[in-house]
Amino acid sequence: MTALLRPLVPEDIPACAAMVVDSVLGEPYGFTLEGMRSTLSGAYDAGQTLVVAEDSHGPAGFAWIDPRGAFSAPYLRLLAVAHRTRGTGVGSALLEEFERRTAAVGRDYCLLVSEFNETARFFYARHGYEIRGFLDDFARPGIKEILMVKHWVAR
Repeated sequence: MTALLRPLVPEDIPACAAMVVDSVLGEPYGFTLEGMRSTLSGAYDAGQTLVVAEDSHGPAGFAWIDPRGAFSAPYLRLLAVAHRTRGTGVGSALLEEFERRTAAVGRDYCLLVSEFNETARFFYARHGYEIRGFLDDFARPGIKEILMVKHWVAR
């Protein structure tokens, strides 16, 4: 699938919020549409880096990128893909965009993935991310986060 990558605009926020709420993260994290809309609006208003993958039906996925996030390393704060486009390369395109946009920032890329989210763990591992640690009760009580890191390689 070919998706256009572009900056998020305010009109994308409802669809992107729904992707997160409808994802495997929605229920365990207690995400609501209103809460996620507010979170994404706040990130947009603060000038944070939000990239949308768009297909002929609208937003197909998005990435929230923090170029200097964790330990002076680029941090992928959130990546979500619409159900209709899972398995089509949208997630890979967004992950590659995260790496491309932040290649000059640090020597490693990092992200957190919930331990229960096996699909995401395997996805990131296929793209060269390795488990570097575990954080119990970090984002939510009772949920273990896994720190995954990919060493930056000059291309």
